[in-house]
Amino acid sequence: MSGIYQLVGHFIAESAIGSYLSFGLAGLIGALVNVVLEGKPVVLPRMEGHHLHLGFAGNLIICVTVAVLVDHSFQMAFLAALCGTVALRHLKARMEHAFRQEIDRLNREE
Repeated sequence: MSGIYQLVGHFIAESAIGSYLSFGLAGLIGALVNVVLEGKPVVLPRMEGHHLHLGFAGNLIICVTVAVLVDHSFQMAFLAALCGTVALRHLKARMEHAFRQEIDRLNREE
């Protein structure tokens, strides 16, 4: 009886690893599609002063993480990676714009 449990446990472990690899691949493809849609070159991670700019590696980390978190199917993981990073990029741009506006307003008041 324990042999059946071991076999089932082995199958579940292998299928979980396979699904994570599949979702990771969907995230990788989503990151590459994001680069193509942006029309910008792939930027490698670099240090500027005391700041680390992740470039494509940051996009890749976000895409793979979102794809694995969705954890439904390859197509859904790909769409989540693609749409999730686009949504985060727009949110970041809006936050930076609002922050700049508030700094300008505070500087005018002084």
